[in-house]
Parts: sequence; C-alpha cells; structure tokens
Amino acid sequence: MAYTTISVRKNVKRKLELLKGGKDWSDFLSELVEEVKRIRRSEAFRELREEVLPYLDDVEASHRRFRREFSLDPDRH
Repeated sequence: MAYTTISVRKNVKRKLELLKGGKDWSDFLSELVEEVKRIRRSEAFRELREEVLPYLDDVEASHRRFRREFSLDPDRH
C-alpha cells in the first residue's frame, strides 16, 4: 500500500493522538471519517423529518380522501 503525509498544526495532532489511542493512523482516520458520515446522515434525516412532519397529516388526509372518492366501479359514486 502507498502512504502519504498530511500536515496539520501540532495542537491538532495532539488532540487527534489523544483520541487515536493505540490505533494506527489509517484505521483511526477511517473510523473518524465513517463516524462523521454517520452523524451527517443522521442530522440530514432529522432536518428532513422536521421539514416534512408538519405536512404528513395533510398528505394522509389527502390519501384517505382519494381512496374514498376514487373508484373504477361506477355504482360507488
């Protein structure tokens, strides 16, 4: 495998080293990336849910009205 160097300020490296513990840098940074992605997905889902939630009652009522009023059976009207 190929390796590379990433330059960071010393204070940032110290913080990362404390979090890293005994893991090697590649494993630690991979876990960190996956955790950030998980948190971002969770936050995006929460925000979307908050935006959509107020409209769900209207959607449900519309769906029920449609199911009640729409029929291919001409005798139901």
